[in-house]
Amino acid sequence: MTIADIVRMGREMLKLLSENDVKIDDWKYLKMYDEYKRMRENGIKYRATIAELSIIHHISTSKVERIIRRFLRSC
Repeated sequence: MTIADIVRMGREMLKLLSENDVKIDDWKYLKMYDEYKRMRENGIKYRATIAELSIIHHISTSKVERIIRRFLRSC
């Protein structure tokens, strides 16, 4: 199988993802987003949530914020 074959198989989904500014690596952050929602539902403040997720997932707070904002956007 080639990359072209994979792209052909997922052409419509890839087009939809591209049109909605979904990054190909966003699947990696679904668990983090679920943790964010749980923490916020439990009353943890926004800044504390972002800081903790940054530590847990070993990424900067600004990247955590960008990912969360992107995941919260309507499409």
